Amino acid sequence: MRRTRLHTLRTTSDAETERYGAALGARITRGLAVCLTGPLGAGKTVLVRGICRGMGVTGDIVSPTFILMEMMRGSRMEVAHIDLYRLEHERELEEIGVFDMLGGDTVVLAEWGDRSPALLESADVVIHIEPGADGDRSITVEADTAAAMQLGDVAW
Repeated sequence: MRRTRLHTLRTTSDAETERYGAALGARITRGLAVCLTGPLGAGKTVLVRGICRGMGVTGDIVSPTFILMEMMRGSRMEVAHIDLYRLEHERELEEIGVFDMLGGDTVVLAEWGDRSPALLESADVVIHIEPGADGDRSITVEADTAAAMQLGDVAW
């Protein structure tokens, strides 16, 4: 699927990355599927934590590496936080109902989204994070649906 690059930006700390994520989360609408990619330690969980905060999720937000998916409730909608780092087969996603959520009311946030070609193909938004020197990150956001395109002008 061909996506449009909305923007690339650089953050210089976890706090900045989380603040940018909160700005994205405030604009995310029901049913969007967001895949995050990047190497280990790039800041995917930090960005997801910010997105969830922007959606009104309270409490601890940690990567569900060992349980694959955690459901959370924000002030505006439900969020499925998925970590595909330990995914062995895409059928695991089918078994827990991830593909059934796509296009519904739940926002799907998938760390290591590139580990599932089917989920990556279905994603409305792909965010690639590349770590730099001294804790900075390059964050590139791509989208392919009208609802996702609104994330292109996020002010943070």
